[in-house]
Amino acid sequence: MNDRRPNLEATGPTRAAGLRWAVRLMLAALPAVAMGSGPAAADTPDRIVQQIDFSDYAEGPVEDWLQAKGFVFEEDAKRRDRVELDTDGDGLIIENKRKAFGLLMNESINAPAFKHIEIEWGVNRFPEGASYERKVNNEAIMVYVFLGDERVSSGSWLVPDSPYFIGLFLCKDDKVGEPYIGRYFQKGGRYVCLDRPEPGEVVTSRFDLMAAYRTYFDKEGDDDPVISGMAIAADTGKSGGGGNAEGFVRRVTLIE
Repeated sequence: MNDRRPNLEATGPTRAAGLRWAVRLMLAALPAVAMGSGPAAADTPDRIVQQIDFSDYAEGPVEDWLQAKGFVFEEDAKRRDRVELDTDGDGLIIENKRKAFGLLMNESINAPAFKHIEIEWGVNRFPEGASYERKVNNEAIMVYVFLGDERVSSGSWLVPDSPYFIGLFLCKDDKVGEPYIGRYFQKGGRYVCLDRPEPGEVVTSRFDLMAAYRTYFDKEGDDDPVISGMAIAADTGKSGGGGNAEGFVRRVTLIE
């Protein structure tokens, strides 16, 4: 992603303002490799806490359909000449037509009890040269999960603070499960590739959010955060090939 990455921890008067600021500057991450993913917990019966289903489009403008789900268009997601939002009936398609950062914020998500997140998604076209290993922090699709309301320092007085967050993405050749650290939010943010699908392949990625939160941010294990927001983004501001990329998401499920 480019240097406009969102800053999820703004110090504005409302949490909404904070999340929007955070997401605008988070994408400025220059990655460094951090700790490994948290250990898997014993299997327990799934209970769906909340689900965003992108396979239920019926008719009308796609923008209206997304707004009804609680999404707000930020950055280049407001401009169809830069970021195209579409659906094939099975899910939401996000296409970056050029170097752009499209962001869909959803602050209506509030899950006080959770453990895993499960995402059904894929990539039709990866951004050329995108790689967190090589510090080209771009991706065709990323799902941000914001944890709690505490404002954590961005590490720079120029960048507003934000809640803890984990950005989950699909990659072409980065390390799966590796929590990358960016230039900012080194204390409160991580970026994790969940799968390396072939172009056009639909994958279902499952990630233990609570174990990751404990491993990355709460080693004492004495904090139980709520999921206080979510965002879907696509950033090609630093990639080659004109910044073209296309990702899709069918379903995002929070599981206890």
